[in-house]
Amino acid sequence: MVVVGAQGRWLAPLALLLAACDSGSPAASVGVEAAPAAPAALTAAQAAGFDPGPIKSAAEYLAEPELAAADAARGELLAFACAACHRFRAAEGTLIGPHLEGVFGRTAASVPGFSYSPALRQAGLVWTPRSLEAWLANPSGFVEGTTMAFTGYRSAEDRRDLIAFLLRATQ
Repeated sequence: MVVVGAQGRWLAPLALLLAACDSGSPAASVGVEAAPAAPAALTAAQAAGFDPGPIKSAAEYLAEPELAAADAARGELLAFACAACHRFRAAEGTLIGPHLEGVFGRTAASVPGFSYSPALRQAGLVWTPRSLEAWLANPSGFVEGTTMAFTGYRSAEDRRDLIAFLLRATQ
């Protein structure tokens, strides 16, 4: 089936959103190639001791080979799933989740005035591309007890592209 007109421009982002929100059925059911399984989930105790790696500027992270090779434009499409609950700028306020401005280098659960789950507050995470990659693979498996309902991105490429976009969009 070919979709044309104004509605057609939403087909690709909608397919990506549906694939990202899929809680277990094959991604192929929405016409997206199935991605490899996410890394094994960490326990809450492991998340608390997770090494986020060095804190750097967005430009320094984006110069690293893996993120330099990422497709940030594709990551922007993947960010439609994030935008359902988060805003990228503090001035835009919060929705279901906190705003993401300045997220890299920030301690998790630290946006003033936002009510976080006790599990995320106690995790002691610092958001870096490394910790966000682990979170995006399986939020509830990485921090057991989080209230974030998003099931994660199974594809490492999806996570990499999304992180490259977020590094630009949340500075």
